[in-house]
Amino acid sequence: MFNFMLVVTISLLIFSAIIYQSHVVRDGELLFAAATNQRVDGNMAGMKFLSIQSAQSGSISPINDTAYLLELNNVSDKTILFSDRPNRIVTTIGTNDFMSSWSVGDDSFSEDSPNAVLVVDDLQEQDTSTVVLFDPVYDENKQTLRYEVTPDNATSIELPKDLGETTLIIDAHPTYVNDQITD
Repeated sequence: MFNFMLVVTISLLIFSAIIYQSHVVRDGELLFAAATNQRVDGNMAGMKFLSIQSAQSGSISPINDTAYLLELNNVSDKTILFSDRPNRIVTTIGTNDFMSSWSVGDDSFSEDSPNAVLVVDDLQEQDTSTVVLFDPVYDENKQTLRYEVTPDNATSIELPKDLGETTLIIDAHPTYVNDQITD
């Protein structure tokens, strides 16, 4: 049985590998460079990328009445990034690099926590929940990722305690663009 999210994730990875260069990280800042000559008003400044993170399994448990602990296992070492129209740039970044950029910049995720859609695929069904992500902890060696989450516009998260294949689609990430990019 083909898993829709797995097919989408693999397709985006293949597309980004063929069409676009990877990221560059310098001094904790994300520096994105597309392999195309597309520009926004003559440069790529101000572009934002939505992010996709995937894991093979996970769990969610209550911390208190309003917050939960989301623990993901066998997390992909790559986070997929994509921009919206008109540029439609797709690239990948190491999950470790993505997590280290969490608190970089004035508009960082630590200052303004991102919304995310949590998609859980089990053999029998697919569940989704909209959440707000806080305080990530990524262990690259163990391939685990933890977030504190709160439900967005709800009082609780209606998901099973043990999660199957899990995908997070994360709100636009503030980016830092390499000013050395030339046509």
